[in-house]
Amino acid sequence: MPLLEPAHVEADAAAALSKLREWSGDPVFGVGFCLGGSYSWRLAAAGLGLAGAAGFYGVPRFFGDRAEQLTAPLLMLLAGEDVVTTREEFAEFTSGLDRAGKEYEMKVYEGAPHSFFDDSDEDWSDVCTDAWHRLLAFTGVRVGEPAA
Repeated sequence: MPLLEPAHVEADAAAALSKLREWSGDPVFGVGFCLGGSYSWRLAAAGLGLAGAAGFYGVPRFFGDRAEQLTAPLLMLLAGEDVVTTREEFAEFTSGLDRAGKEYEMKVYEGAPHSFFDDSDEDWSDVCTDAWHRLLAFTGVRVGEPAA
């Protein structure tokens, strides 16, 4: 049995969302990195009412064949030199989203390695800034303005 079961991730997310919704009716977005990015996208197809799901260098195979169930837009922030996921995997993934008529934004940062969103590597600071601004825009937060 795998250590991480999709049903368990979805149950945990549903419990967390239930609690968040007790406190606020604001839209809720998922965000994650690598495997967490994959599960962020997957949760947008789990009927949880997410407003959107962002993933940094996620792995499409963990999303599975859930494009038809997707109910929220996806933001995919990808490393051009990712050693974990190939461009072909993303082409197949986005083809499935296109066939299902689902909304997504994909940004590939050419030359960037897997795990580029790391403030300890100054080589990628411009890429990190751009990715952060894209994430804020995706969630409706305007750059330069405090979050509500």
